[in-house]
Amino acid sequence: MNRTPLYEEHKWLGAKIIPFAGWEMPLSYTGVLEEHRAVRSAVGLFDVSHMGRIELRGPDAVVLLDRVATSPVGKLGVGGMQYALVCNDQGGVLDDVMIYRFEERRYFVCANASNAEKIDQWLRKHAAGFSSVDVTNRSAEVAQVAIQGPRSRDLMRPLTAADLDRLKLRHCVETKVAGVPMLLSRSGYTGELGYELYLPAGRVREVWETLRHEGALYGLKPCGLGCRDTLRLEMGYPLYGNDMDETTTPFEASLDFAVDLAKDDFIGRRAMMRQQDDGLSRKLIGFELLQRGVPRHGHAIVRDGKEIGVVTSGNHSPSLNKGIGMGYVQTRFAGAGGRILIDIRGNAVPAVIVERPFYKKK
Repeated sequence: MNRTPLYEEHKWLGAKIIPFAGWEMPLSYTGVLEEHRAVRSAVGLFDVSHMGRIELRGPDAVVLLDRVATSPVGKLGVGGMQYALVCNDQGGVLDDVMIYRFEERRYFVCANASNAEKIDQWLRKHAAGFSSVDVTNRSAEVAQVAIQGPRSRDLMRPLTAADLDRLKLRHCVETKVAGVPMLLSRSGYTGELGYELYLPAGRVREVWETLRHEGALYGLKPCGLGCRDTLRLEMGYPLYGNDMDETTTPFEASLDFAVDLAKDDFIGRRAMMRQQDDGLSRKLIGFELLQRGVPRHGHAIVRDGKEIGVVTSGNHSPSLNKGIGMGYVQTRFAGAGGRILIDIRGNAVPAVIVERPFYKKK
Protein backbone atom coordinates (compact mmCIF):
# COMPACT_ATOMS: atom_id res chain seq x y z
CA MET A 1 0.00 0.00 0.00
CA ASN A 2 1.17 3.54 -0.77
CA ARG A 3 1.45 6.25 1.86
CA THR A 4 1.39 10.02 1.42
CA PRO A 5 4.14 12.23 2.94
CA LEU A 6 1.63 13.08 5.69
CA TYR A 7 0.96 9.49 6.80
CA GLU A 8 2.83 9.86 10.12
CA GLU A 9 0.95 13.09 10.81
CA HIS A 10 -2.35 11.26 10.39
CA LYS A 11 -1.23 8.51 12.76
CA TRP A 12 -0.04 11.07 15.32
CA LEU A 13 -3.43 12.80 15.16
CA GLY A 14 -5.17 9.50 15.86
CA ALA A 15 -6.85 9.16 12.47
CA LYS A 16 -8.64 5.96 11.54
CA ILE A 17 -6.64 4.69 8.56
CA ILE A 18 -8.27 2.66 5.78
CA PRO A 19 -7.15 1.33 2.38
CA PHE A 20 -8.36 3.46 -0.52
CA ALA A 21 -7.33 3.10 -4.19
CA GLY A 22 -4.05 1.48 -3.16
CA TRP A 23 -3.29 4.06 -0.46
CA GLU A 24 -3.47 4.11 3.34
CA MET A 25 -5.63 7.17 3.95
CA PRO A 26 -7.41 8.77 6.93
CA LEU A 27 -11.14 8.02 7.06
CA SER A 28 -11.69 10.43 9.95
CA TYR A 29 -9.97 11.95 12.96
CA THR A 30 -12.71 13.03 15.38
CA GLY A 31 -15.74 11.70 13.48
CA VAL A 32 -17.28 12.15 10.04
CA LEU A 33 -20.20 14.26 11.29
CA GLU A 34 -18.00 16.68 13.24
CA GLU A 35 -15.58 17.07 10.33
CA HIS A 36 -18.42 17.53 7.82
CA ARG A 37 -19.90 20.33 9.92
CA ALA A 38 -16.51 22.00 10.29
CA VAL A 39 -16.22 22.32 6.50
CA ARG A 40 -19.76 23.66 6.12
CA SER A 41 -19.42 26.20 8.95
CA ALA A 42 -15.70 26.92 9.42
CA VAL A 43 -12.75 25.26 7.67
CA GLY A 44 -11.39 21.76 7.07
CA LEU A 45 -7.91 20.55 6.10
CA PHE A 46 -7.57 17.54 3.77
CA ASP A 47 -4.59 15.51 2.62
CA VAL A 48 -5.30 14.63 -1.03
CA SER A 49 -1.76 13.70 -2.00
CA HIS A 50 -3.03 10.32 -3.22
CA MET A 51 -4.35 12.04 -6.35
CA GLY A 52 -2.36 11.85 -9.59
CA ARG A 53 -0.45 14.92 -10.86
CA ILE A 54 0.87 14.91 -14.42
CA GLU A 55 2.65 17.80 -16.13
CA LEU A 56 2.71 18.48 -19.89
CA ARG A 57 5.16 20.87 -21.55
CA GLY A 58 5.79 21.98 -25.11
CA PRO A 59 4.06 23.52 -28.12
CA ASP A 60 1.93 20.40 -28.66
CA ALA A 61 0.77 20.10 -25.04
CA VAL A 62 -2.51 21.90 -25.76
CA VAL A 63 -3.04 19.88 -28.95
CA LEU A 64 -2.59 16.62 -27.05
CA LEU A 65 -4.95 17.70 -24.27
CA ASP A 66 -7.59 18.82 -26.77
CA ARG A 67 -7.30 15.39 -28.37
CA VAL A 68 -7.88 13.41 -25.16
CA ALA A 69 -10.20 15.75 -23.20
CA THR A 70 -13.89 16.48 -23.80
CA SER A 71 -13.67 20.19 -22.92
CA PRO A 72 -12.04 22.92 -25.06
CA VAL A 73 -8.55 23.11 -23.56
CA GLY A 74 -7.44 25.49 -26.32
CA LYS A 75 -9.70 28.18 -24.86
CA LEU A 76 -8.11 27.94 -21.42
CA GLY A 77 -6.15 31.05 -20.48
CA VAL A 78 -2.95 31.15 -18.43
CA GLY A 79 -3.93 30.77 -14.79
CA GLY A 80 -7.17 29.03 -15.71
CA MET A 81 -8.39 25.54 -14.90
CA GLN A 82 -11.29 23.41 -16.07
CA TYR A 83 -13.09 20.17 -15.39
CA ALA A 84 -12.87 17.62 -18.20
CA LEU A 85 -13.47 13.97 -18.98
CA VAL A 86 -11.00 11.62 -20.61
CA CYS A 87 -12.85 9.00 -22.65
CA ASN A 88 -12.16 5.90 -24.72
CA ASP A 89 -13.22 5.45 -28.35
CA GLN A 90 -16.65 4.18 -27.24
CA GLY A 91 -17.27 7.34 -25.21
CA GLY A 92 -16.75 5.55 -21.89
CA VAL A 93 -15.20 7.66 -19.13
CA LEU A 94 -11.60 6.71 -18.29
CA ASP A 95 -11.48 9.44 -15.64
CA ASP A 96 -12.69 12.90 -14.75
CA VAL A 97 -9.80 15.32 -14.34
CA MET A 98 -8.92 18.93 -13.64
CA ILE A 99 -6.69 20.63 -16.22
CA TYR A 100 -4.57 23.62 -15.20
CA ARG A 101 -2.69 26.02 -17.48
CA PHE A 102 0.44 27.39 -15.78
CA GLU A 103 2.18 29.06 -18.68
CA GLU A 104 1.85 29.44 -22.45
CA ARG A 105 3.11 25.89 -23.06
CA ARG A 106 2.84 24.27 -19.63
CA TYR A 107 -0.19 22.37 -18.36
CA PHE A 108 -1.03 20.20 -15.38
CA VAL A 109 -3.55 17.37 -15.08
CA CYS A 110 -4.94 16.23 -11.72
CA ALA A 111 -6.37 12.69 -11.95
CA ASN A 112 -8.18 10.47 -9.46
CA ALA A 113 -5.97 8.24 -7.34
CA SER A 114 -7.47 5.05 -8.75
CA ASN A 115 -6.77 6.23 -12.32
CA ALA A 116 -3.47 8.10 -11.96
CA GLU A 117 -1.34 5.44 -13.65
CA LYS A 118 -3.97 4.79 -16.31
CA ILE A 119 -4.22 8.48 -17.27
CA ASP A 120 -0.43 8.85 -17.24
CA GLN A 121 -0.10 5.94 -19.68
CA TRP A 122 -3.02 7.21 -21.80
CA LEU A 123 -1.36 10.61 -22.18
CA ARG A 124 1.99 9.02 -23.03
CA LYS A 125 0.37 6.72 -25.58
CA HIS A 126 -1.23 9.60 -27.46
CA ALA A 127 1.79 11.89 -27.00
CA ALA A 128 3.71 9.47 -29.22
CA GLY A 129 2.00 11.08 -32.21
CA PHE A 130 3.39 14.52 -31.37
CA SER A 131 6.99 15.70 -31.61
CA SER A 132 6.87 18.67 -29.23
CA VAL A 133 5.31 17.57 -25.95
CA ASP A 134 6.81 16.09 -22.78
CA VAL A 135 4.65 14.17 -20.30
CA THR A 136 6.02 13.89 -16.74
CA ASN A 137 4.31 12.20 -13.80
CA ARG A 138 4.88 14.51 -10.81
CA SER A 139 2.74 12.54 -8.35
CA ALA A 140 5.61 11.41 -6.12
CA GLU A 141 7.42 14.74 -5.93
CA VAL A 142 4.38 17.01 -5.57
CA ALA A 143 2.00 16.77 -2.59
CA GLN A 144 -1.53 18.12 -2.48
CA VAL A 145 -3.66 19.45 0.36
CA ALA A 146 -7.06 21.14 0.36
CA ILE A 147 -8.38 23.93 2.59
CA GLN A 148 -12.18 24.00 2.41
CA GLY A 149 -14.87 26.01 4.16
CA PRO A 150 -16.35 29.52 4.51
CA ARG A 151 -13.42 30.67 6.70
CA SER A 152 -10.71 29.27 4.41
CA ARG A 153 -9.91 32.69 2.93
CA ASP A 154 -9.55 34.22 6.39
CA LEU A 155 -7.03 31.51 7.25
CA MET A 156 -5.09 31.72 4.00
CA ARG A 157 -4.94 35.50 3.54
CA PRO A 158 -2.11 36.23 6.04
CA LEU A 159 -0.11 33.21 4.86
CA THR A 160 0.32 34.26 1.22
CA ALA A 161 1.05 37.33 -0.87
CA ALA A 162 -1.45 36.15 -3.49
CA ASP A 163 -4.52 38.38 -3.81
CA LEU A 164 -7.13 35.86 -2.73
CA ASP A 165 -9.94 38.40 -3.01
CA ARG A 166 -9.30 38.59 -6.77
CA LEU A 167 -8.54 34.90 -7.36
CA LYS A 168 -11.62 33.63 -9.17
CA LEU A 169 -13.19 30.19 -8.88
CA ARG A 170 -11.37 27.65 -11.08
CA HIS A 171 -8.28 29.83 -11.38
CA CYS A 172 -4.78 29.26 -10.07
CA VAL A 173 -1.59 31.17 -9.32
CA GLU A 174 2.01 30.24 -8.61
CA THR A 175 2.89 31.82 -5.26
CA LYS A 176 4.14 31.05 -1.76
CA VAL A 177 2.09 29.89 1.20
CA ALA A 178 3.81 29.91 4.61
CA GLY A 179 7.03 30.66 2.72
CA VAL A 180 6.83 27.57 0.50
CA PRO A 181 6.60 27.93 -3.32
CA MET A 182 3.56 26.20 -4.75
CA LEU A 183 0.59 26.29 -7.09
CA LEU A 184 -2.49 27.64 -5.34
CA SER A 185 -5.90 27.08 -6.94
CA ARG A 186 -9.35 28.19 -5.91
CA SER A 187 -11.07 24.85 -6.20
CA GLY A 188 -12.24 21.82 -4.26
CA TYR A 189 -14.65 18.91 -3.96
CA THR A 190 -16.97 20.19 -1.23
CA GLY A 191 -19.01 23.03 -2.75
CA GLU A 192 -17.57 25.50 -0.23
CA LEU A 193 -15.12 28.35 -0.68
CA GLY A 194 -11.74 26.70 -0.72
CA TYR A 195 -8.26 26.22 -2.09
CA GLU A 196 -6.04 23.38 -3.22
CA LEU A 197 -2.28 23.57 -2.70
CA TYR A 198 0.24 21.76 -4.90
CA LEU A 199 3.67 21.88 -3.28
CA PRO A 200 6.97 20.02 -2.94
CA ALA A 201 6.38 16.72 -1.14
CA GLY A 202 9.41 17.33 1.07
CA ARG A 203 7.86 20.48 2.54
CA VAL A 204 4.25 19.50 2.91
CA ARG A 205 4.56 18.55 6.60
CA GLU A 206 5.70 22.05 7.61
CA VAL A 207 2.84 23.63 5.64
CA TRP A 208 0.34 21.17 7.12
CA GLU A 209 1.51 22.01 10.64
CA THR A 210 1.35 25.76 9.95
CA LEU A 211 -2.18 25.48 8.60
CA ARG A 212 -3.27 23.43 11.62
CA HIS A 213 -1.70 25.88 14.06
CA GLU A 214 -2.97 29.06 12.39
CA GLY A 215 -6.32 27.45 11.59
CA ALA A 216 -7.17 26.85 15.25
CA LEU A 217 -8.37 30.46 15.42
CA TYR A 218 -10.92 29.73 12.68
CA GLY A 219 -12.21 26.38 13.95
CA LEU A 220 -10.11 24.27 11.57
CA LYS A 221 -10.32 20.51 11.79
CA PRO A 222 -8.28 17.91 9.91
CA CYS A 223 -10.73 15.98 7.73
CA GLY A 224 -10.70 12.51 6.23
CA LEU A 225 -12.23 10.65 3.32
CA GLY A 226 -15.48 10.03 5.22
CA CYS A 227 -16.66 13.63 5.22
CA ARG A 228 -15.08 14.24 1.83
CA ASP A 229 -17.63 11.74 0.52
CA THR A 230 -20.66 13.18 2.33
CA LEU A 231 -19.69 16.71 1.28
CA ARG A 232 -19.29 15.85 -2.40
CA LEU A 233 -22.52 13.82 -2.35
CA GLU A 234 -24.52 16.76 -0.97
CA MET A 235 -23.27 18.76 -3.97
CA GLY A 236 -24.16 15.98 -6.41
CA TYR A 237 -20.54 15.63 -7.52
CA PRO A 238 -19.87 12.24 -9.15
CA LEU A 239 -17.30 9.78 -7.81
CA TYR A 240 -15.33 7.78 -10.35
CA GLY A 241 -15.88 4.05 -9.96
CA ASN A 242 -19.30 4.61 -8.39
CA ASP A 243 -21.18 7.09 -10.56
CA MET A 244 -19.23 6.59 -13.78
CA ASP A 245 -16.66 4.30 -15.32
CA GLU A 246 -15.46 3.06 -18.71
CA THR A 247 -18.94 1.69 -19.51
CA THR A 248 -20.58 5.06 -18.82
CA THR A 249 -20.69 8.01 -21.21
CA PRO A 250 -20.66 11.68 -20.07
CA PHE A 251 -24.24 12.13 -21.30
CA GLU A 252 -25.48 9.18 -19.25
CA ALA A 253 -23.63 10.57 -16.22
CA SER A 254 -25.35 13.97 -16.65
CA LEU A 255 -21.98 15.62 -17.37
CA ASP A 256 -23.02 17.27 -20.64
CA PHE A 257 -21.59 20.61 -19.44
CA ALA A 258 -18.07 19.15 -19.65
CA VAL A 259 -18.42 18.07 -23.30
CA ASP A 260 -17.92 20.36 -26.30
CA LEU A 261 -18.96 18.45 -29.42
CA ALA A 262 -18.30 21.56 -31.52
CA LYS A 263 -14.54 21.47 -31.04
CA ASP A 264 -12.16 19.51 -33.28
CA ASP A 265 -12.31 15.73 -33.10
CA PHE A 266 -11.44 14.25 -29.72
CA ILE A 267 -11.38 10.65 -28.54
CA GLY A 268 -14.93 9.41 -28.00
CA ARG A 269 -16.61 12.30 -29.85
CA ARG A 270 -18.10 10.18 -32.64
CA ALA A 271 -19.61 7.71 -30.19
CA MET A 272 -21.11 10.57 -28.18
CA MET A 273 -22.59 12.16 -31.30
CA ARG A 274 -24.23 8.85 -32.20
CA GLN A 275 -25.62 8.55 -28.70
CA GLN A 276 -26.92 12.10 -28.86
CA ASP A 277 -28.75 11.26 -32.09
CA ASP A 278 -30.05 7.89 -30.89
CA GLY A 279 -31.05 9.02 -27.41
CA LEU A 280 -30.12 7.68 -23.99
CA SER A 281 -31.39 4.45 -22.47
CA ARG A 282 -30.37 5.44 -18.94
CA LYS A 283 -29.56 8.59 -16.99
CA LEU A 284 -27.93 9.46 -13.68
CA ILE A 285 -30.45 11.04 -11.29
CA GLY A 286 -30.43 12.40 -7.77
CA PHE A 287 -33.02 11.44 -5.16
CA GLU A 288 -34.03 12.19 -1.58
CA LEU A 289 -35.63 9.67 0.75
CA LEU A 290 -39.07 10.59 2.09
CA GLN A 291 -38.64 8.37 5.15
CA ARG A 292 -35.75 7.43 7.40
CA GLY A 293 -33.09 5.28 5.81
CA VAL A 294 -29.60 5.27 4.35
CA PRO A 295 -29.29 4.38 0.64
CA ARG A 296 -26.08 2.67 -0.41
CA HIS A 297 -24.23 1.77 -3.59
CA GLY A 298 -25.87 -1.25 -5.23
CA HIS A 299 -29.39 -0.81 -3.80
CA ALA A 300 -32.14 -1.37 -6.38
CA ILE A 301 -34.33 1.53 -7.59
CA VAL A 302 -37.93 0.38 -8.07
CA ARG A 303 -41.08 1.79 -9.63
CA ASP A 304 -44.46 0.11 -10.15
CA GLY A 305 -43.07 -3.10 -8.74
CA LYS A 306 -40.21 -3.31 -11.27
CA GLU A 307 -36.52 -2.56 -10.90
CA ILE A 308 -35.70 0.43 -13.11
CA GLY A 309 -32.18 1.19 -11.94
CA VAL A 310 -29.52 1.01 -9.26
CA VAL A 311 -28.06 3.35 -6.63
CA THR A 312 -24.45 4.34 -7.37
CA SER A 313 -23.83 6.70 -4.40
CA GLY A 314 -25.86 7.13 -1.25
CA ASN A 315 -25.57 8.22 2.36
CA HIS A 316 -27.18 10.19 5.15
CA SER A 317 -26.79 13.91 4.54
CA PRO A 318 -25.57 15.64 7.73
CA SER A 319 -26.64 19.05 6.40
CA LEU A 320 -30.14 18.01 5.32
CA ASN A 321 -30.68 15.27 7.91
CA LYS A 322 -32.09 12.86 5.37
CA GLY A 323 -30.98 10.07 3.08
CA ILE A 324 -29.80 11.20 -0.36
CA GLY A 325 -28.26 9.45 -3.31
CA MET A 326 -27.61 9.15 -7.01
CA GLY A 327 -28.22 6.31 -9.40
CA TYR A 328 -28.97 5.25 -12.94
CA VAL A 329 -32.56 4.74 -14.08
CA GLN A 330 -34.23 4.15 -17.41
CA THR A 331 -34.44 7.52 -19.12
CA ARG A 332 -38.22 7.70 -19.21
CA PHE A 333 -38.26 7.66 -15.40
CA ALA A 334 -35.52 10.28 -14.92
CA GLY A 335 -37.64 13.44 -14.63
CA ALA A 336 -37.46 15.56 -11.48
CA GLY A 337 -40.44 15.01 -9.19
CA GLY A 338 -40.85 11.36 -10.08
CA ARG A 339 -41.60 9.00 -7.21
CA ILE A 340 -39.46 5.90 -6.78
CA LEU A 341 -38.65 3.30 -4.14
CA ILE A 342 -35.19 2.40 -2.86
CA ASP A 343 -34.78 -1.22 -1.80
CA ILE A 344 -32.78 -0.95 1.43
CA ARG A 345 -32.13 -4.51 2.63
CA GLY A 346 -35.59 -5.65 1.57
CA ASN A 347 -37.37 -2.53 2.83
CA ALA A 348 -38.91 -0.39 0.07
CA VAL A 349 -38.28 3.22 1.15
CA PRO A 350 -40.12 5.94 -0.83
CA ALA A 351 -38.03 8.65 -2.48
CA VAL A 352 -38.42 11.50 -4.93
CA ILE A 353 -36.15 12.44 -7.84
CA VAL A 354 -34.67 15.92 -7.38
CA GLU A 355 -32.37 18.35 -9.14
CA ARG A 356 -28.81 18.59 -7.86
CA PRO A 357 -27.09 19.90 -5.83
CA PHE A 358 -29.01 18.54 -2.87
CA TYR A 359 -27.46 21.08 -0.52
CA LYS A 360 -27.78 24.76 -1.37
CA LYS A 361 -25.97 27.38 0.67
CA LYS A 362 -28.17 30.11 2.14
